[in-house]
Amino acid sequence: MCESGDRDDTSSRGLAAKRFPRHDPPMALVLYEIPISHNCTKVRAVLKRKGLAFESVRIPPTDRARVRDASGQDLVPVLQDGSTVVSDSTRIMLYLESHHPDPPLLPGRAEARAECLLLEDWADQAFMALTRRLAYWQAVRRPGVLERAWGLPEHGLRRRLMGAVGRRIVRQRFGLSARQNAADEAEVRRVAALAVDRLGGRRFLVGESLTLADVTLAAMTAPLWVASPEVRADPGVGILLEWTGSILDADDAALYRRHA
Repeated sequence: MCESGDRDDTSSRGLAAKRFPRHDPPMALVLYEIPISHNCTKVRAVLKRKGLAFESVRIPPTDRARVRDASGQDLVPVLQDGSTVVSDSTRIMLYLESHHPDPPLLPGRAEARAECLLLEDWADQAFMALTRRLAYWQAVRRPGVLERAWGLPEHGLRRRLMGAVGRRIVRQRFGLSARQNAADEAEVRRVAALAVDRLGGRRFLVGESLTLADVTLAAMTAPLWVASPEVRADPGVGILLEWTGSILDADDAALYRRHA
């Protein structure tokens, strides 16, 4: 739901989300992130699927000093692997795939690999900005949702002031309005139906195992748990969210579900 830096073997229907085991990597990995950000969710999902331990450095949306010091820019996610620093969620996923290839999240065959990367890019382009706006439109209109998502203090003047300022900034930055939301709700129904048709009742988008395309589509659609009840009641959106819940780690899915 928050602004960020870029642009299993489980059934796609009716299975609970799972937590995955971790093992210690040769070098410590540090992830600079805003937890309730779909681009950060995308990277965390890959780290967890590969069983990689990592340190999470949580960046307040209103203070980017730590990520700026680490990477020279303000956007998250950023991965630090020893002296190597990688920004942009897709670049980070590909870096992890290259340096920690087990289990593989890209197909071995060139044709299937290209299809996977095309679908990964489509999921980013079709859903990233769209689902962010839909979630933020609900958050700015429902008392306390934005404050909880941003981790603001539970009570007091600072919470009230930062919440009010945050709502104004978010509305302006992302062009939120009733008219834009109506257009977004129509568009998300269209692209959700496309995604469901592509899955066709299968577990995964490409082949018989989880790939980066699945991780990206699930992460990009997770903010729809915060969308309006009317959007969530759409048959295509409902099927897609059920599938998303089978792909994401239970804790990551809960980050969004608790704001529904």
